[in-house]
Formats: sequence, structure tokens, C-alpha cells
Amino acid sequence: MRLRAQIDQIDQQILALLSDRLKMAEQVAAAKQTQSSVFRPEREAQLLSRLCNGADQRLQPVIRAVWRAIISAAIARQKADFTIGSTRVGENNATAFAAGQLAVQTASSPAELCHQIEAGILDIGIIVTSELADIHNHIGLDKPVKIIAALPLFREGKDAPSAFVLATDRPEASECDRYVIYDASSNEVRIFSEDELNASSGLSVLGICTSIG
Repeated sequence: MRLRAQIDQIDQQILALLSDRLKMAEQVAAAKQTQSSVFRPEREAQLLSRLCNGADQRLQPVIRAVWRAIISAAIARQKADFTIGSTRVGENNATAFAAGQLAVQTASSPAELCHQIEAGILDIGIIVTSELADIHNHIGLDKPVKIIAALPLFREGKDAPSAFVLATDRPEASECDRYVIYDASSNEVRIFSEDELNASSGLSVLGICTSIG
């Protein structure tokens, strides 16, 4: 009973801190310019990296899940109609990313997903790696729709991304930026550093992602 009472007390402290954090998200929304993006993948990746690196390894999956829900809730406070799109193939990824806090819509195809993002129907789209080959001609840094993040946002070592985030806004630059490229000769999607990109030719740059870990 003593331990349960202590747990109850901790839960109340967590609740109070969570309430304070979400109120601050609303203040951030009020301070931002009208067109400023409410989803900042580079900021979230850095946050997850800092939290996971300072925690017991057993806690890392919990940290990823809990903070994804917290950040999605903060996004919802800043933009109540924020909507994530995906195809049927990527629906589980989109649902997990929304964490029960954001709306999710399904597009009929990867090309339709890009169209809805460009038209402003969707704020972001989530697409699995295997679908990128179908739309590599439709996305890129010089095109309306581009990759702005790789999922999971914080990956261990050189783990390959399971999916990518599409949007119209290019993310803020960071020291951990990597280029997402498509190699038509091998029909492969790869993550390149700037030096690797400069040393290569004949590659399509699909976007940028933050690579930490």
C-alpha cells in the first residue's frame, strides 16, 4: 500500500508536468508566424536522442512511445486539424505516428498521397520505403513535395528507415542532415552524407532527413 501510494503521487506529478508542457505548446503556437510548421522532425530527433542516451536501455522503447504521443498532442494543440496521410501499406506507420492524437487519412496510391499533400489536404504523408520507387519522379528538394524525415526519427546506429515523412516544407537545417537519394540503376533508396552525394552522379535527391545515433 505504501508503494502504491508513492506511485499515485508520482502519477499526479507526471500529470501536472504534462499539463504544463501542453500549455507551453499552445504558447509556442501563439508566438509562431502564421505559416510556421508545427512539426519539426529535426527537433524531435534531437530530443529523443538526448532522452534515450541518458536513460536505461530498457526504457528507450517507452521513451519513444511516450514522447511520440506527447509531441503529437502538442502538435494537436498548435493545429487542431493537423492530418497525416498514408497508403494502405503505410497505414500502421501513420497510426503509430499519430499516437491517437492526430487525424489519419488513407490515400488510394502513393501518387494520390503526393497530390493531397501538395493540395494542402494533408499536412504530412508517411510512406514506406518500398513505395518510394513508384513516386521518385514526383518528389524531390526542387519539387513541391519532398522527404523531410526518416522513421523512426531516432534510429540506433545504421539501422535502415522503415518509412519516410513527406511534406511541402523543407525542415530546418541541422548538423545531422542526410540526403535521401534514389538510385535508378539499382532501384534502391539510400541515405547519403553531403560528401557522398557530391562524389556521386546520376542520383535523384528525394529530400533530407536527420540522422542521429
